[in-house]
Amino acid sequence: MTQITFLASSKKFVIPDEIEEYNNRTIFEREEDAIYFSVEENDYWKKEVNGLFSMPYIYEAHGVGNKLFLLYLEKYMEVGDVVEIYYVPSQNHFHEYRRRMEEAPSPIEVNTGSYTYKDTYGTYQLNPKKWVEELSHRNYVTEFGITTFVKY
Repeated sequence: MTQITFLASSKKFVIPDEIEEYNNRTIFEREEDAIYFSVEENDYWKKEVNGLFSMPYIYEAHGVGNKLFLLYLEKYMEVGDVVEIYYVPSQNHFHEYRRRMEEAPSPIEVNTGSYTYKDTYGTYQLNPKKWVEELSHRNYVTEFGITTFVKY
């Protein structure tokens, strides 16, 4: 099987129209523009991820490592929202990845309101004018811990 990324949210997750329109495009000027960001409910994994997230709405997500997800964070995340993501490189080895992550977690927290990035090495201030670009160069999609995005 392939990789899987889970996204948990403090409220029902809705892809904004702007991103849906991009997802539905069929013609792109450059190959690197052929990306998408989507979330879908997946009942199969609900039992498997039980206890992994602190947020109640859990989805399978695609494209959390690209500019459309960052656009969501920048333009559509509201004050008080919380989004958690967890990446598993191989669905076949989900339980092994989860066990390793829970034994030695390496969480990441990104506050999109105060423009901070925090990992096990420290807290870093992102430039408020170009925080999305700076975040795009940091590791936030990982199998080593839950990445939490908050806005306050």
